[in-house]
Amino acid sequence: MADPIRIFIGSGEASRIERQVAIDSLRRTSDRPLAITVFNGTHNALEVLGQPPCLAPMSLRVKYWNATEFSLYRFLIPELCGYQGRAIYIDSDVVCLRDIGELFDTDLQGADFLAKAEAYPNRAEALWGLSVVLFDCDRCRFPLEQFIDDLEAGEYSYRDLLCMSPRFLAKHPYQIGGLDPRWNSFDYADRETRLIHYTDLKRQPWKRPGHPYGDFWFKAMQQALESGTLTESEINQAIRRFNVRDDIREGNRPRWLSRRRLRSWLHQLKQQLRPVKV
Repeated sequence: MADPIRIFIGSGEASRIERQVAIDSLRRTSDRPLAITVFNGTHNALEVLGQPPCLAPMSLRVKYWNATEFSLYRFLIPELCGYQGRAIYIDSDVVCLRDIGELFDTDLQGADFLAKAEAYPNRAEALWGLSVVLFDCDRCRFPLEQFIDDLEAGEYSYRDLLCMSPRFLAKHPYQIGGLDPRWNSFDYADRETRLIHYTDLKRQPWKRPGHPYGDFWFKAMQQALESGTLTESEINQAIRRFNVRDDIREGNRPRWLSRRRLRSWLHQLKQQLRPVKV
C-alpha cells in the first residue's frame, strides 16, 4: 500500500458545507489513500477524521493577522509534516474533478513549492495564487513570527506575503514553480479542468444561485450527501447560521423566490389579510 497523500484544507466553521463537499470530491476521484487534515481557523484547531481536534501550532499573535479564518495556516504544513516528504494545501471552496494523486506526483523540478503563476493578471505586479499548493516539506521553512515582525515593520504588505510578491521574495527568496493552472481553475471548468475553485465571493453557488459553473458544485454536494460525508443536519445548521443560502437544496437555477421564501411570504400575506376582530 502506498503512503497516504497528505492533504491540508483551509477552513472554518462558516465554511463547513463547502469543506465537506471538497473532501468528498477528493476521495471520490482518487483510488489512493488520502490523509486529510482540516485547518479549522475558527478554533485554531487541526481536525482529522476519527480523531479529537487538537490545537494548531500557531500563536495568537500570528492568528490575529489572518485575513480569513485560515489564511496563514497553510504555512504550518511543512512543520506539521516534520519537514519531510510532500503535502498539498487546498482552500475549502473547491471541487476536485480528477485524481489528486496526479498533482501529488508532479515533478517540482527543484522548486520549494508549486503555486499558480500570474494568478491575478489585473494586478500590476506578478502575484502567485497559493490557494492550491504542492509543498516540498524538506525544503520549505516558513518563519511566521518573522513574517509578522516584517509586517509590523512595514517591510512588505499582507498581500505581498499571501501572494509571494516580488517585494516579499526579495527578502524571503523562495523558489516557486508554476502549478498546472488546471489544478486551480478560477470559476471555470471544462473537460480538461482538474479542480475548480469558486473564488468569486458574490457568486459562490452555496451563497447565490446561477453561477455559470455551479452545477459542478451541486452535483458534488449531492454525491457528498449520498456518501454520508455531508449530512442534512449540517446543511440545516448552516442555513440557520446564514452560512449558505436558505434555498441551497433548490440547486443552481436562479429563482426570484425560493420555495421556502415563497411559503414564508404567503404566510405573512395571510396574516396581514386576516380579519381583525373588533
